[in-house]
This record gives sequence, structure tokens and C-alpha cells, in this order.
Amino acid sequence: MEIQFIKMQGCGDDVVVVDGSRVPAEAPAQLPAIAHGILDRSFGVGGNALVVLGAAAAGVLPVRCLDAEGDDFMMTSNAARCVARYATDSGAVSTNEFLIECGAAKVKAQIIDSANVRVDMGMPLSVEKTAEIKESLTESFTRAILVQGRSVTYTPISLGRSYAMVFVPDFSFAIRKTARAIAAQPDFPEGTGVGFVQVCSREELRLRTWEAPGEPPPDECACAAAALVAAVVNGFTDRELFARLKGGNIFLQWQESDNHIWVTGAGSYVFTGTWDFNTEAVE
Repeated sequence: MEIQFIKMQGCGDDVVVVDGSRVPAEAPAQLPAIAHGILDRSFGVGGNALVVLGAAAAGVLPVRCLDAEGDDFMMTSNAARCVARYATDSGAVSTNEFLIECGAAKVKAQIIDSANVRVDMGMPLSVEKTAEIKESLTESFTRAILVQGRSVTYTPISLGRSYAMVFVPDFSFAIRKTARAIAAQPDFPEGTGVGFVQVCSREELRLRTWEAPGEPPPDECACAAAALVAAVVNGFTDRELFARLKGGNIFLQWQESDNHIWVTGAGSYVFTGTWDFNTEAVE
């Protein structure tokens, strides 16, 4: 079975995009096995996710997102930008604003131009995921924990995933070791991603992210959105800024009107190809 694909990336988060209208009739039933093979970085194309596009209708584009184990999972904002760009370029959708439906979630997408795709990250929530976080002059969102004998102050933010945001003057420390020590604290019984944030100005920050091994592919832009919220509620930045990430730069906006966070960045083509899936090799 030959699978035509497009390799894309957003901020270094690489995905394999497949147009469902162009796959063989037997392919949908084999998607978990196809994802397992095509995402393998040694024997396949390689990627963090396989995203298969369905047929758009009434401004909604359905997609299915699978990881390298063949399991369905929620697509990252980087993958959403890639999908949105391909969908408009290929004519799969007829407008520059539409919804991407992945499982139970619907993500708003807007195409500004070929280099700028805007997606809605949703509302920031408390770490318990029970209440919206809003900018407040009277409320403190920070917490303190003891890590390796030192007090560390962090701001907990949830955007689908939970993050502990820690403000630092620079990145001249053992990032992974420190992040593991933070995530191991009793404050995080269900685990947490960790973001280290360097505030450069009221309109710019730099970020380094960490997520526990075995978790779904890290969503650096979701962590950046959490960094924006943490920076605003701590009075460090404005509600619109540029985030400098290891994988690239993005523009973030935390809207006061509906409390939603929008991220604007690239969804870039890497290469196209055809992958030969051996159905007889599937156990």
C-alpha cells in the first residue's frame, strides 16, 4: 500500500500529514499500524505525529491525530498550524478561517499568510482545571516549593496540560536536572511540564521547556502560552509578546474580550513523498 504524505514542522515539532481523500480504501482500518511505521525515525519517515485529514464541511475540518505507538491523542498547536496551512493550500477548505476538529476538541484556525498561521489555544485554567485564570491586581498566583535545598517560586498554569512556570535570569543551569527535581515534588502528583522563562522586555520572552519522558510529544507553544499568562499575572509583560523558543519564534496574544490565547507562527513544508506500507508485516 502506497501512502502519499507531506512532512511538515512548526517550531521543530514535525508531523506527517496525509490527505484522507488520497489514501487507498483499506488505509483507514490500518491507521494505527501505519502511524507506528511511518513515524519511526529509523525505518520510516519520522515525526511526532501522523495527522490524517478528513473531508471538510460547514467550516469544520475533521482530522485524526496518532502518535508513534498508533494511539490517538490531542494534536499540538504546532501540528494544528501545519494542518491549517496545508488545508488552505490544497483547497481542502475554502476559507481562511475554520475549525479543526480532533476528537472532542475543536481548534479555531486563521490563515494570515503563508508564514503566519494563527490558532486558538483556549483559556488558561488553574492547575486544578476548575477555574479560569484572569489578570488580577489583587490575587497572587505564585507558589513556593523546596527543590534541592532551595526555595523555588513557580506559577501553575493549565492549558490542556499542566505547567509549572519558573522565572529565571538566564539558562546557565542544568535545565533537565532542575526540571526533573521540580516535577518530582509532592505538589505534582499527576505530573507537570516545566517551563523556564527569561523575561527580555514587556514585549519579549525566552523559554525552555521540559516534559517527562513517556508523555505525549511536548507542545512548546502551549508552554509558551502558559509563560505568557504567568508573565502577565506577575506583572512582568504585556498581554501581547514574542516568544523566542528553541524551535523558532511565535507571537502570542491573551485577549481580554474572551480570555482566550492565540498563537501565531509558521507551519512549514519539509518534503513530500510516498511511503510503502507492508500490510503483510502487521501482526
